[in-house]
Amino acid sequence: MNNNPNNRPRQNQQYNQQNGQRPVQQNRQPVQRQPMQQRTNYNGYNPYPPVKHKSRRKAYRAAGLVVLSVIILVMLFVSVIIFAARCATGQIGDPSDTGEKNGTSDLVNDSASGSAGGDTIIEAPTTTRSPETEPETTALAATFEYVTKTEADMHKGYLILVNYQNAYSFDTDFKIQTFYGNRNKSYKLRDTLVSLDSYAMDWCNQMMAAFEADTGKHDILVNSAYRTMEEQESIYSARVSAYGEEYAKSYVQLPGYSEHHTGLAIDFTIYTDAGESKTFDAMTDYPQWLTANAHRFGYIQRYASDKTDITKVAYENWHYRYVGKPHAYYMVQNNLCLEEYIEKLRGHHTFDGEHLLITDDEGASWEIYFVPSAGETTQVPVPKYQEYTISGNNVDGFIVTMKG
Repeated sequence: MNNNPNNRPRQNQQYNQQNGQRPVQQNRQPVQRQPMQQRTNYNGYNPYPPVKHKSRRKAYRAAGLVVLSVIILVMLFVSVIIFAARCATGQIGDPSDTGEKNGTSDLVNDSASGSAGGDTIIEAPTTTRSPETEPETTALAATFEYVTKTEADMHKGYLILVNYQNAYSFDTDFKIQTFYGNRNKSYKLRDTLVSLDSYAMDWCNQMMAAFEADTGKHDILVNSAYRTMEEQESIYSARVSAYGEEYAKSYVQLPGYSEHHTGLAIDFTIYTDAGESKTFDAMTDYPQWLTANAHRFGYIQRYASDKTDITKVAYENWHYRYVGKPHAYYMVQNNLCLEEYIEKLRGHHTFDGEHLLITDDEGASWEIYFVPSAGETTQVPVPKYQEYTISGNNVDGFIVTMKG
């Protein structure tokens, strides 16, 4: 037996030739296979049809169109609901219903309606809500919102009434500062300690500058302004000792009941350049100018001669009190003391009634109304889009002043 491995390929080749087979080739080349034909039955039916796929971009685009259509439908539905609600509440309708037809409005002149003073008033919307509930879609809700005021806030502000019936709370937001270092040169001071609320002092400076410009005089002197409880007690006791209690009560308020506690009241006198002290009674042209012009700067002569039965204070032509421009103007034009003005607002110009409209001597427009206190907290309606201030009246509520 031939065990030579070199002879094995030859034997294999011979063996294959004898059996009719091709000899096994070394390093044979790979056979090129034809692609598999798709199987088809004899009747021409193709059991494996080609699958057609949509592109992802087209699928996303279709989904986006569906979402957009849903959003548009929802918006249209909401718009219909809002429109129906506004129609139901009277916000959309005949212009004659809102007083805007042919450019007119629901403004009513007081002289025509019979109320005193010749002021112009406007009826507030009747669709008001209670402070405890949120407003629905109404014309009132569109122009007003609510702010919370506490019972303590009722005793703060430039319209607080301090008199023999209403004590001052001494809980204040006023900024008391000395005139010394904060005044102009158009008037004089009793001493360096006399003080006033800073905002009221700004208007006092303007008033005294106007007085000097009109008269050429600069000898008005601030004799007294802000007083502590202790200072008022000292002044009252001195008057009682000198003149008796009845006389003292006519000119000096009881401690705790004086306007001087507020830092909004000023007592004027005169001190000439020659060093002479004079009273307003002796120099009548001084109080005459103030009576005619003080309201332009927000001041009123607090204790007029024809109002002593109301104020319970004797005539003082030297005592002036800051209340703010529109209020001072209206009181002077209608001959009202502060007690009468507060009562007029409480009784005739509430928020849900007739608002007081004022056009002052400089053409500025103001709208004023009263909101009664509800106890520990009060929801006070205020305008959304206009400047406004809120002052307590130190009696039973709040006064809102809107600038038109």
